[in-house]
Amino acid sequence: MARKQQTIYNDYDRNQVKAILKKRKVKRRKRRLKILLIILIIILIIAFFMSDYSRLKSITVSGNNRVERQEIIDAAKINLHQDYTFFTNTDEIVSRIKEVPLVKSARVSKNLFGDITIKIVEADPIAQCTIDNVLYVVDETGRIIKDEAGKYVSYVQRCPRLNNFDYEHLEEFSKEFIKLPSQVINQISDINYAPLSADETRCEFIMDDAKILYLRYDDMAEQLKGNNYALLMEKYPDDKYYDFLGKYVYRSK
Repeated sequence: MARKQQTIYNDYDRNQVKAILKKRKVKRRKRRLKILLIILIIILIIAFFMSDYSRLKSITVSGNNRVERQEIIDAAKINLHQDYTFFTNTDEIVSRIKEVPLVKSARVSKNLFGDITIKIVEADPIAQCTIDNVLYVVDETGRIIKDEAGKYVSYVQRCPRLNNFDYEHLEEFSKEFIKLPSQVINQISDINYAPLSADETRCEFIMDDAKILYLRYDDMAEQLKGNNYALLMEKYPDDKYYDFLGKYVYRSK
């Protein structure tokens, strides 16, 4: 019985004031450490953004053949050693690069070391047209590129020539022309815009084998879709003129 009383006495004999003060001291120390840690982190962040480590350092461009590297970089509007890596929006860069003539698509990535990588896919030119002594290039996306400097002349030598078009009708024609099968486009030598009084969209296609097709550009994609042209040539190989009107094709030698 005496031992039990001694144990109870020892539990309540502790210095409660010292224990409370000690706990407060530990809390204050932890609070100071947290504040110091936060200040240190802020200082490191500020130092990082003030240094060159946080900025873009290099640009790598690949996939370009016809489009000059510098033209892509200029369109990207990237300022090396000035723009911050973390704040660089790659989607915006892609949008700007896709505005460059003959760029079909682009992919832009970055890493933590400030390196920007740009990979592009070029659009192939599929037609050429000269209006008022200025060359216009139509690419596979239907975009029309004005080439006043003649920089794309060597790339369109094998493309079909579009004749007698003004710019307005060239735009309308190009939107439909890109829908034609590539195997048909590759067999075209020249296309003459040849409207009639009641047939404003009429065009004359001169093929590599000297056959001549009369098509309306507002429905030519439907008329030449798939292997329609190949089947027609296989069925009527000896005819020279083919006039496509709706569901019918009028032929003559």
